[in-house]
Amino acid sequence: MPVRRIVVLDFDGTVAVGDEPVLAYFRGVAGGDADEVLARWARTGEGHRDGYSLVADWASAHDVAEPVRSTAYAASRAAVHAGTAQVTAPEGLADLLRRRPADVRCVLVTNAPVDGIEPVLARLGLEGLVDETIGDAGKPGGMPAVLDRLLSGLPPAALLSVGDVWRNDLEPAAAIGAATAFVDRFERGEGSPTFRGRTLEALLPDIERWWSA
Repeated sequence: MPVRRIVVLDFDGTVAVGDEPVLAYFRGVAGGDADEVLARWARTGEGHRDGYSLVADWASAHDVAEPVRSTAYAASRAAVHAGTAQVTAPEGLADLLRRRPADVRCVLVTNAPVDGIEPVLARLGLEGLVDETIGDAGKPGGMPAVLDRLLSGLPPAALLSVGDVWRNDLEPAAAIGAATAFVDRFERGEGSPTFRGRTLEALLPDIERWWSA
């Protein structure tokens, strides 16, 4: 069946929700300061796009060597894949994806390495519900090429990008005229998304109406 609509889902913070992966990363970079600093970010947002940008900014300000950052990041991803850094799926997401029309394609696009994501999806109850997973996407810079390939002749309006970081997940899609659904956790009001909510759960009815239109 020809594809009519495409839903692009971000992974961290959108499909896989929870601060433990970022905290594991931060502990590897910041040591004993990590818990207090990240807890403050989780309460206020502190102006950062997400927890990973917080780690990058903190590491830069404290002259943390790149090999230390890389090792800490790899360890945090391994913890996610092993389930020791726990994440959860938004309630209702699996049911929504199961009942989507046959001509709606669902693609997971993440900056994280793709290796190890499938077992995480299985633990989240999403096994077999994603048609394709694209890792190491290099968002935001790499996002336009990803979107162009996914559309493959379809008009931009046939695509909905869903994510929790406006600059990375949604701005490139909005720039070409695609629809966007912004998980605006801290209600910062960035951008002009098609749909906005504090959680993905709040956006599920909008996503379903969009692909049914």
